[in-house]
Amino acid sequence: MTAPEMRPERDAAIRTMLLEHVRTEPAVQAKSRRRRLFAWSGIGVLAIGVVATAGAVLMQPASVSNDEIVLCMTAAERDADGGYPGASATIVSPSGAGRVTDAIELCTVMWEQGVLEADYDPAAPSNPLGRVPDELHACVLPDGSAAVVPSPNASICAALGLAPLVD
Repeated sequence: MTAPEMRPERDAAIRTMLLEHVRTEPAVQAKSRRRRLFAWSGIGVLAIGVVATAGAVLMQPASVSNDEIVLCMTAAERDADGGYPGASATIVSPSGAGRVTDAIELCTVMWEQGVLEADYDPAAPSNPLGRVPDELHACVLPDGSAAVVPSPNASICAALGLAPLVD
């Protein structure tokens, strides 16, 4: 059995096509890589922009709209159920309405009295005095009330998903 013979015209056409493919393929692949890189870069920039905008909008400093209650937190973290550990307080005025003007001062007094200590017993005739944390930061809860958080971290409000209090 003899092998089929290739005509010279067909052989020349195959060689020309193969040489053209070898010559143009790196440029086609580079163009495809540039297009993919550009598309993924654009998606990355868009994602960063969306996250930054959302963070700026959600973590804007806020003012307290519910000035009748303050949450004095005992830790700079959320509970397992998503709540905040601590005790709430208010000041009753002669008019019958509670108004809290300085949340950090109120929580400082609660810390000094030992109310926020872990071993505080409300039924005991006397409790030992407590120790005030070195740094307290005021935040605003989603319901508009103030929360005071003990933490050396200046951005603890954002870390807890709360808005920082407007100075």
